[in-house]
Amino acid sequence: MSIMSEWGLQLDAPSSEGTDCTFRPPSWPPPRDWPCITDAKGTVVARWGDSIWPLWPWTGTQASINFGDGPKLNSRSPVIDQRNADILRLIITWRGWGPRGVKSPATLLNIAKQFRKIIAVCSSHKIIASDLSRHPRIIDEVAKAISASQFENILSELERLRGARDTLGFELLDRSSLRRLKAAQPEHTCQQTEYIPPRIWTYLVNRFSSCVADYIKYQHQIESCFKFAVDAYEDNGAWSRNSPNERRLKFRHPFQSALNGKTGRRIGATYYGPFRETAIKFGIADVLERWIGSPSILGIHSFTTYLNTVQYAALGDILSFTLMRCTEGGSLRSDCLIWHEDEIFGRVPLIKGETTKTDPDPNALWITSPSVAPSIDALRSIARLRLNCLSQPKSVDPHYLLNRAFEPWSRPENGNSSIRPRILTLNMVIAANPRLLDLGQITVTDDDLRLARAVTPTLDVSTFQSGKPWRFTWHQLRRTGAVNVLASGDVSDSSLQFELKHLSRMMALYYGRGSSSLQLSDKARELLVSTQYETMGRALIDVQSNRFISPYGDEQKARLLGATAHDQSEIVLISENDAQHYERAARNKQINFRRTVLGACMKNSPCEGDCISSIGDCAGGNGKSCCINVLFDRNQAEANKLRLEGIVEELAMTAPDTPRYRHLEQERRGLENYFVHINRE
Repeated sequence: MSIMSEWGLQLDAPSSEGTDCTFRPPSWPPPRDWPCITDAKGTVVARWGDSIWPLWPWTGTQASINFGDGPKLNSRSPVIDQRNADILRLIITWRGWGPRGVKSPATLLNIAKQFRKIIAVCSSHKIIASDLSRHPRIIDEVAKAISASQFENILSELERLRGARDTLGFELLDRSSLRRLKAAQPEHTCQQTEYIPPRIWTYLVNRFSSCVADYIKYQHQIESCFKFAVDAYEDNGAWSRNSPNERRLKFRHPFQSALNGKTGRRIGATYYGPFRETAIKFGIADVLERWIGSPSILGIHSFTTYLNTVQYAALGDILSFTLMRCTEGGSLRSDCLIWHEDEIFGRVPLIKGETTKTDPDPNALWITSPSVAPSIDALRSIARLRLNCLSQPKSVDPHYLLNRAFEPWSRPENGNSSIRPRILTLNMVIAANPRLLDLGQITVTDDDLRLARAVTPTLDVSTFQSGKPWRFTWHQLRRTGAVNVLASGDVSDSSLQFELKHLSRMMALYYGRGSSSLQLSDKARELLVSTQYETMGRALIDVQSNRFISPYGDEQKARLLGATAHDQSEIVLISENDAQHYERAARNKQINFRRTVLGACMKNSPCEGDCISSIGDCAGGNGKSCCINVLFDRNQAEANKLRLEGIVEELAMTAPDTPRYRHLEQERRGLENYFVHINRE
C-alpha cells in the first residue's frame, strides 16, 4: 500500500528534520536499503534493514535500537529471527514516521525496548508475532516479560497498534487477547525515590563543593599542564589533530623514560619521564593524589580521571541546588548561568537550560544558590580544554559543559563532539573514585535509617541497612532537595512546582511527600512557628490600608478583620492596629491570612481552591459571585495584567469547547472581575 501524505518524521531533535529521502518511507513496507537515519551532513547512519539503528544524530548520545537479528554483541543482546525483527521495524517505523508519530527520540527508544520484549518471546517460541493472538499461553509469558511499571503504557501502545492494523497489515493482539493480557497484569506499587538522610546529604554536597573548590584553586596550573601535555603528544608525532584516526605509536608517547637508553633524538621524540614528574613541575601532583590517587601509579591517564571526577562533582553540586533532573544538568551549555538583579533580594543566580519529560522548554530557568557558580566555572574550563583537542575546535558558543575526553592519551576513535557522553550513575562514580567519599562517613546509622524510613516508607530495607554504605542515585538529590525545601516552610508549593518543572502542583507535592516526618528540634520548631505568626501579623497591617479591597465593600473587609473563630456572626472592629494584636489573633485561630495572586484569602477554615493554580472560583470567573473571603491587592495589577494577556493569547491557540478552553475562559473572567473591582472609585 502507498504511504499516506500525512506521514513524516516529527521528532524534536537537532538532526531529525529529515532530508528528502529520510523524511518519509518511499513505500510500505519500506525497502531494506532505505536510509532512515542520516547525520547533519547527510551521511547515512542507518538503513531500514540494518540490525542496529544508531540514534546519536537524534539524541546526541550513543543510544541505539537493536532489532536482534544481527550478531550477538554481549550476553544481554536480544536474539530475534529476521521475520519477527522486521515486524519490530514496521512498528517502530509507524510510531516514528506515521501519522501522529512520537516527537521524542527517548519515547521512540522506550517503545522499541518494550515491543522488543514481546517479540523476543514470540521468537523464542518460534512463532511470528502477528500470530500471537492464537497462542494464549504465550500471551501469559509476554505478561511476565513486561515490566510492571511499563504495563499500562504497553497496553495503550498495543491498543493503538490494533487501531492501525489496516494500515500496518497486521496486529499483535486482538481485543480478546488484550483483555487476557490485562488480566495477567501484576500489581505494581510505585516506589518513591529514596530520601538521603541529612547527615549523609550534607557530607555528600560538601565533598562535591570541596572537589570543585580545589580545581578552581589550581585552575591555572591544571590548564597549563593540560596544554603542555597535549602539545607534547603532538610534537612527538604520537597524535595529530588533523588525523584523529592516526595510529598512536607507544614509543612516541612523551611521558615515559627513554627507551633502552635512547633519548629519542633520532626519531624526533622528546621524553619527559613519568607523568608524575610533570605534575610536580606544574604543582598539581598533590591535588591529583588527593582526589584520584598517585599519578605515579595511574600515569597520564590520572589526568583524565581527575577531570572526569571534577565534572561529576560539579554536576552533583548543580543538581543538589537546582533540583534538576540528571539529563537536564548534563545538557547545560556554557552560557547557562545568569545573574538577575532583583529589587528585593539583590543578585539572584539563575540556571538556563532545557527541561525534559513533563514540561518541555528549551529556555527554562532554575533559581539556584550562588555556591554553584564555581561549579559552572570549573565545567567551562574543562570543556574548553577538551574541545580544543578536536581537529576542528568548537569555537562557537555556547558549547556543552559536559564533554567526553578528547585528550590524545585517551582519545576514542572517530572523536565526535556531537555525541554526548554517557553519564555514569552516581553510585558508579563513587565506586570508580574511592577518594571522592569516605565510606565511613556514608555508612548508615540507626538514626539515618529512622529518618530515611520516616520520609520514604517504601524504603528497600534489603538495600539500605544500618552499618552499610548508602547507595546513591542522581535522582535522590532531586527528591531530597524537594523534601528539604518543603520541610523548611520558606518555599510555597507553587514555587517548588516551578523549580521541579512539573505540570501540576500535585506532582511537586508527591516529590516532597514525607517532609512533615522530618523531626525538627523543639527550639527550631518553636522558632519556625513564631516566625510564621509574626509574619502573618505584620502582613495584616497592610490589609487595613486602601491597597486591599473586598469586592463586597469596606464593611465586608471589616468583618473579615474582626470575625472570631468562636462566633462568626459577631462583628468586632479591631481598634489596636499593630502587628502584635494580629499575631495574637492568628495564634488563637481568630483570623487567617494567606497571600494569593489576586491579593489575599481570609478564610479561617479549609478551602477547596488555592487561588494559585486557579483563580476562577475566587474571583467569580465560574459564573457565580466572588468568594466572600477574598481581598484584591491593587499592587498586583501589573502582574495580573501580564497574566491576563497570557491567558488571552493561549485562548486564541486552544480549541473551543474543550476542558482546557473552558478553564481558561473561567480564568479570564475572574481576572476581568479583579480589574473591575480594583478600578472602582
